[in-house]
Parts: sequence; structure tokens; C-alpha cells
Amino acid sequence: MVLRNLRFETLTAVFNKNLNDFIKLLELSKEMGLTIFRLGSNFIPFASHPAFRPEWFKVMEEKLKYVADVVRNYCIRITMHPDQFVVLNSPKDDVVQRSLAELKYHFWVLDTLKLGDDSVVVIHVGGVYGDKKSAIKRLEETLNENTWLKKRLAIENDEKYYTIDDVIQLVETYGIPAVFDYYHHILNPSNFSLDKLLHTWGKRIPEIHISSKPEGSHRFGEHGDYINVSDFKNMISMFGVDFHTDVIIEAKKKEKAVSRLLQELKHEGIPIRTTPLKCPA
Repeated sequence: MVLRNLRFETLTAVFNKNLNDFIKLLELSKEMGLTIFRLGSNFIPFASHPAFRPEWFKVMEEKLKYVADVVRNYCIRITMHPDQFVVLNSPKDDVVQRSLAELKYHFWVLDTLKLGDDSVVVIHVGGVYGDKKSAIKRLEETLNENTWLKKRLAIENDEKYYTIDDVIQLVETYGIPAVFDYYHHILNPSNFSLDKLLHTWGKRIPEIHISSKPEGSHRFGEHGDYINVSDFKNMISMFGVDFHTDVIIEAKKKEKAVSRLLQELKHEGIPIRTTPLKCPA
């Protein structure tokens, strides 16, 4: 869907298809024994754009409320991860305002589905813009001015600028969880406290991400088609076999990558829990 086609009839058709596909994908996830699902940001196209009419939200809201119990009964944790254009520490106020509008939409979707606070919205810190300390200070100012962000926001380390230790130090005073990304950590390493990382999640189950580098030539930080089982084993060694977390697999082959990884882990005798401990509150 493109912006020039943003009309109520077109929007409704696209959203209805997305909603049906969402349920089908939850069913697939249940069949595979998965415990977490990332819902795409384009679930409702252009929902944060100024051209999106406020009255359209009412129609979307009714549809979401109608399927809320269905979604919750799958007992699969739903999280979201907006695109890189969501930058809360940008020196440009219009970028920050557009980013806040996008996050409000994400929060609204999860709230309307009546999902618990395990359903987080993951973002990166942003850029450094030539002065990392000032960039962090701008993010802190944005968080202080928009306390509603603390309800669902989670912040992830990246492959260039902000290590997991940077993120932990940033979020621990705000009650915001830090999301550990293994591949980003390999590319942009730091010494960090596992206890402090876990503490940022409180009683919530941590969410962590893993990807592997592609075979052959690739751009820095690009995700591969599949997960290298040795990467997953290395990640386990960092956290311990008794560590309970939800793992997001970031691989271009998606469910095929997950299926292959589970088979490889089973072959190597590594036990992975693939059923949730409890349904979301």
C-alpha cells in the first residue's frame, strides 16, 4: 500500500487481510511451539501519518477488540519493533515528533489488544551526531517529557554506536528494559553485568535477539538467511542453560530459519523450552 492510495476502503481491505494473516501466523507459531511473535509495524498502514484520519482508528479499534481474546488465548507474547526511522534522540524536533507519533500507534495496537506489559515496543537509542553524550542527554530529555513511554518501551543495543552496557546504564534509572542483541554485541562488544540486564526487566521475561552474518559479501550488520547454531550455543554459554528468556530470531528465512535451528539444537542435545510458562496477564 502506498500513501497516494490511502483511502478508507483500501485501508480497510489491507488491514482485514493483515488481521487474518496475523491470526494464521499465530496458529503457525503455536504449531511450531513458539512463545513469542513480532507483529510488523505496517499492521495498520500509515497509522502515524498526518493523512490518517482520526475516525479511522475507531473502525480499527473495534476490529482489534473483537479479536483480542482470540490473540490472547494463543498464549504467545506479542512484541513490536519499529523501523530505524524512529529516533528519539535526533537533534531535529520534527524527527522526534514523528517518532513519538509512531510509538503512540504501536502502543495503541498493543493496548487495544489488551496485552500485558510483556508486550514491549523495541527501539534503538539512535545516532551519536558527533557528540554521544549530548545524544544520550537528548534521549533522556525525551523520556522525561514523555513518561508514557515507560509503559511499553524497550531499548536495544546496536552494531555501531551503543553497546549493551551503554543501554543498561541509560535505562536502569527509567524502569525501561534493555534488549540484548547477540549479533550486535559481537559487532559492538562491551563488558556488561548480566544481573543488571535482568534487573531492567523486573518480573517480566527478558526478550533477546539473535541473528547471524550472511554467507558471502554483505553490508555491515546485515542479517543472514539462517541462524548459525554455533552462534546460538555461544549465546547460551553467556547466559547459562537455566536462563529463561524469549528469543527473537532475526533471519531472512523467518519460520524456516527457526525450524532448522530447533532441529539442529535437538540434534546436539540442547534442550529448548518451546511452550510458554504461562499465558500473558
